[in-house]
Amino acid sequence: MQQHHQPSQESLAFRANVARLISPLRRVRPRVPFYQLAAHRIPTLWSLYRGLLKEAPTDDIKWRMKSLFRKNHHLTSPEATKGSLMKGYKFLDAFKLANAGDEKQRAILSRYSHMIATRSDKQYMAYLMRSELAWQRKLANRPIMTGGLLRPSFANRPLPRLKPQPWAITSMIFKRRRARERRMVKLAGMQEDINDLRLEAELEEAAARHAGLQGKVEPVFAGYMNDWGAPIYTLSEDIHKPCYSVKPLKKLEQDIRQTFKRDHQRAKEPYSKEMLDAIKAAKREKVTNKTRERERERRGEVLRRTILRMRKGPPAHVLAKMSPEQRQMDRTSRSVSEVGYVAQVKMKLGFKLRNPDAWKMEGGAPENKATLDQISKEIWEECQKREKREKELLLEQGP
Repeated sequence: MQQHHQPSQESLAFRANVARLISPLRRVRPRVPFYQLAAHRIPTLWSLYRGLLKEAPTDDIKWRMKSLFRKNHHLTSPEATKGSLMKGYKFLDAFKLANAGDEKQRAILSRYSHMIATRSDKQYMAYLMRSELAWQRKLANRPIMTGGLLRPSFANRPLPRLKPQPWAITSMIFKRRRARERRMVKLAGMQEDINDLRLEAELEEAAARHAGLQGKVEPVFAGYMNDWGAPIYTLSEDIHKPCYSVKPLKKLEQDIRQTFKRDHQRAKEPYSKEMLDAIKAAKREKVTNKTRERERERRGEVLRRTILRMRKGPPAHVLAKMSPEQRQMDRTSRSVSEVGYVAQVKMKLGFKLRNPDAWKMEGGAPENKATLDQISKEIWEECQKREKREKELLLEQGP
């Protein structure tokens, strides 16, 4: 039989001494994150951060220290936090040396301050550019009144039509529609429950009447139809024991029907006079803008609507039956011009021109025809002389 030897007293004393020396070195994990511990917050805020701001030699360096702390404020990794704190303490030592008279550290911090100032100027200019671009983008996409009406419905009151429509209005309409659908489904389910309760009460009365026990037994459903809508369960009683002292289904049904009344009131609400005046003003402004846009087109300016109209074509079933000549005439007729070949094509297609006789003036007025013919003849003769002179010069130079 194997015997177990007990360790000696010296061995037990040595083990106890080793355990006493090692126990304080064992890592103890705190129950809260390190950034909530006073052992981390107090030295970081009162020693490091306060010391950096106090010892910073220039305002630019002080601003840089503040920005670095704001940047690393949300670090939760112990390794990353330790690295940032080590850099901070190196900065603090350098600041103290410079304030104590170390010329090398002063020169280094002077160059560092100049670099920060240059970089901050560039960042400020970039910030101004980003802000201006964001403002221009916001102006380009800002909602404007189109002059139309957003008719009232169960989900919205009367509103002006906006383009683009703000996301808040779209989300409001969507959520109200979904909520109304859920309430309708819930109401239908409650009505079914109430109908089931009524059938149970009728069945209970019929069973008691058939057994001759009517009035002799306490009813469960029949005697409480006017007092409660359905059994509910309270925390003060057994979870399997219903409480018949309230009317939850009828109360909830009444609340849902009140929401339907509010929906109908919202759908029947009229437009206010101020809103109608604003919508009419927006409609007049739209007509003015479109008129100004077409005037710019007639002066030869190519706008977005000009490009879209010229790129547009007839429907596919019409285009398939058109000949190449008809397709060319269709493309030509989409130009804004009303003179020359475009005017001839438009007149041939039956377009109504603002000035049907304008295209006839391209050759000049009838009373100026003789003068224009004489000028054209002189230009043609001059071209012939220059061509002859060039040929003579080529012959003189030889091959």
